[in-house]
Amino acid sequence: MRNWKRRLSMTVAIAVSATLIALAGCAKQEPESAATPPPDSGTALQPAAPPLPAPQAEPSEPQHAQGAPATAKAPDDFPLPIHAGFQVKKTMRTTAGDFKGMQVEIVGNAPPQTVAEFYEAEFNKRGLKVSKMSQQTEEGEESLVLGQSETVTAGVAVAKQGNQTRAVLSWSEKANKTSP
Repeated sequence: MRNWKRRLSMTVAIAVSATLIALAGCAKQEPESAATPPPDSGTALQPAAPPLPAPQAEPSEPQHAQGAPATAKAPDDFPLPIHAGFQVKKTMRTTAGDFKGMQVEIVGNAPPQTVAEFYEAEFNKRGLKVSKMSQQTEEGEESLVLGQSETVTAGVAVAKQGNQTRAVLSWSEKANKTSP
């Protein structure tokens, strides 16, 4: 029971970390309730800026003209390669302040440590400062790799789930502003 609680706690920590990776360094967001207009009583505080749009999930299986599913792939502008032998399951785009982000969920059969090392090397190639953490669980290794620079926050959370390895890749980049 104790190992189960520890494993559950670590799995939740990795999932939360992966989500935070996408938003790390982003401008402060209004709470979700800010998306709902305040009552007209005149006593509610008005947000300083319009609420941020909800994240947009992209279809993971585009359709051919005949209706047969195509091979799922990451968005064309996603800056990281997909590990060999892995398939894209879901993608999501986020926007927060000056930052635009993407998350890609992939599944495959490579060991989690191999996948984590692959993306650590990719982060290093892009000049990101890398930090990492791994934990052994009953199902195997769980790894979290983070990469940061002044304009980019990236991360990958990798874990064994059943007979597959699941990874969530996150990339958040500060948008370039052009001066008038």
